[in-house]
Amino acid sequence: MDISEAIATLGLNGKQTAVYIALLQLGKGSAYSIADKSGLKRPTTYVILEELIRKGLAERIPRARKQQYRAISPEQAFGAFEERIALAKEKLPELLAMTKGSDTKASALYFEGLKGIKQVMEYKQKENKGKEIVGFYATSQDLPKELTEYFVEWNAKNRKFGITMRGIVPDHDSLASFRSSDKESGRNMKIVPFNEFSSEVAIDVSGDVVRIQDYKNLQGVAIENADVAKTIQEIFEMVWKRV
Repeated sequence: MDISEAIATLGLNGKQTAVYIALLQLGKGSAYSIADKSGLKRPTTYVILEELIRKGLAERIPRARKQQYRAISPEQAFGAFEERIALAKEKLPELLAMTKGSDTKASALYFEGLKGIKQVMEYKQKENKGKEIVGFYATSQDLPKELTEYFVEWNAKNRKFGITMRGIVPDHDSLASFRSSDKESGRNMKIVPFNEFSSEVAIDVSGDVVRIQDYKNLQGVAIENADVAKTIQEIFEMVWKRV
């Protein structure tokens, strides 16, 4: 990969790459000098300079006697590009779910870290408007404060979307505040003795999606598969009837 190819990875076409390289070589310059250095016509160079400015790769030099331009350093340019890629990757699970083919039998998406737990909890949340989530829910002991606070926020979003919940939960002090607000939050929970059910992992299902949330290790999985969801739903209903 030569220099032009490396710069092109920033999303530049041939003319944009030529002007950006000319700016780097000149340090600063007028549209005339940049056109001369890049080998492009001056009207084209003006257009390309404006495009580079919009992309955050060039800037006008303020208070110059004649309009001059300079390049944003490659270090800054690639750093900003990496930040945009990182932000885009946060939406990757949603994009993958949108683009899967009709013949796809299953879609399993993995999430990690505090942000990942939030993402798996919010996965398909808007699509569940007016629906019910059922599942087996975990204790919330020894968790980061930010995460326990997020549980409150997540429940508020469910209420906003008209999402109701039925669940099997352990009898544990860490869940006391949630039990006191179950009715007003649209949650119907059955409590079982902690010595029989002490899970720190939550598993729930709504529609065709099963979510597994390991709060302790900050890991999550969303499985979008009608058959898997049906199986988990049936297991839940059997337990629900017997508790």
